[in-house]
Amino acid sequence: MRQIMILGVTAAAAAVTGACSDDHGDDDDGTSYNCLEETRADEFVLGLTKPGEQGVYEFKLLSADPAPPARGDNLWQLEVSTIAAPVAPVSDATLRVTPFMPDHSHGSGKTVLVTPMTAGQYQLEPVNLWMPGLWEVTIQAEAAQTGGTQRDRVVFRFCLPS
Repeated sequence: MRQIMILGVTAAAAAVTGACSDDHGDDDDGTSYNCLEETRADEFVLGLTKPGEQGVYEFKLLSADPAPPARGDNLWQLEVSTIAAPVAPVSDATLRVTPFMPDHSHGSGKTVLVTPMTAGQYQLEPVNLWMPGLWEVTIQAEAAQTGGTQRDRVVFRFCLPS
């Protein structure tokens, strides 16, 4: 009898943890996700611009491939500029990009590579969003500016339907 209870608990734990497997392939928990009911997501538009939380930098999503963001690996082009006058592109910034699913408390498992392009523009790949649901992609920027190093961060939130 005791052995059956242990197996039952183990099976239940496997079912719960199996909803977010480690392989980050095409697996999901099999539940339907309706993005029309999601109120926390940003509306995706090319050129989506958001100020950083500290009011130091502005972050503009120039392009996304695919557009809108979809399951799997995405390629984004981002522009970072100063908010205070004189407004200028932020070149030579160090960016850290972290995709995260707040409802499941996990990330994507892939490191996003940041490649500088023209002044203040950066390519981010892969932005791996491997399952349906709400994804938060946090971008932290740090750069040497007049008066010292400046830091800021922004969160882009996109919903991926089932």
